[in-house]
Amino acid sequence: MNTTPDTVRTAEPRPTYWADGTPLSIQLFTVEDSGYGPYVGLPLRDFWTPNSAHLFTRATAELIVKDLHRDECGMTAAFADDGALTFTWTDEHEEGEHGTRTVRPDEHGRYEIGGLWSWDMWGAHVPHTAGQAAFALGAAEYRWTAEQCTKHPEGLDHLYARGREEAHAVSLHRDEP
Repeated sequence: MNTTPDTVRTAEPRPTYWADGTPLSIQLFTVEDSGYGPYVGLPLRDFWTPNSAHLFTRATAELIVKDLHRDECGMTAAFADDGALTFTWTDEHEEGEHGTRTVRPDEHGRYEIGGLWSWDMWGAHVPHTAGQAAFALGAAEYRWTAEQCTKHPEGLDHLYARGREEAHAVSLHRDEP
């Protein structure tokens, strides 16, 4: 059985800037070959692979868990009272090897999630609703001023605003336009 002891925390505090001083920037993710998400994440590397880990807020981690439970894929996840998120998988999920992985939030409340399934960039190739598109647009435009923001379908303002807030929260740049 693969396990991660409950005492393991995110490896080290995650910076908010690349080594050259450039701020980390969000990307939108989905689980490969699904219409889930978009999940607003912060890549930890310039070049990531489908199995790379990214940082997600608690709200996004909760959405990932909710979507995970929609499928019967042999994996479940649950939050503990202390905020730890534990993924558990069966033999069917990992070709004969069951196990668990516990992820604890970093000092900013972000969860480093990856290596449990394949990530894909969320975009036009992913089947999505108008609400998902409005949320994604808000996240993509999170640093824009109100005058720069793109018009979105009426009635989806709250999803657009939620996308912007989620991107601000995960990137730790709430004060930037």
